[in-house]
Amino acid sequence: MNDTPLRDPITPYYANSGLLKFRDIVKLYTCLIFYEHLSENKPSNFPVPLVSEQHNYFTRGASAQQLLIPFSRINIRKFCPTVIGKYYWNALPVCIRDLTTKTAFTKELRKYYLAQY
Repeated sequence: MNDTPLRDPITPYYANSGLLKFRDIVKLYTCLIFYEHLSENKPSNFPVPLVSEQHNYFTRGASAQQLLIPFSRINIRKFCPTVIGKYYWNALPVCIRDLTTKTAFTKELRKYYLAQY
């Protein structure tokens, strides 16, 4: 790729080309599913409760409008898309989560993942 020497790390070349790694593509599309569900209030098969709905008192997670992550005893449940997606969503900055349009959200999320390289 881009005439890269064989043993050089390719992460900087991804950043220069504006390409996302596979892991970040998975995160991007998982977050897009959650964005569509939360912003358009679509009915879905998976519940997405907020932390603020869990408690009647103030918590750090409630102030950041984070999603409630259910307890999972085994890794199969933890890596289910509906659970791991909540981890991805909670890791996003609030300024990206609060964007109003899907295209703006996708664009800023792509920039966010590219800036981490």
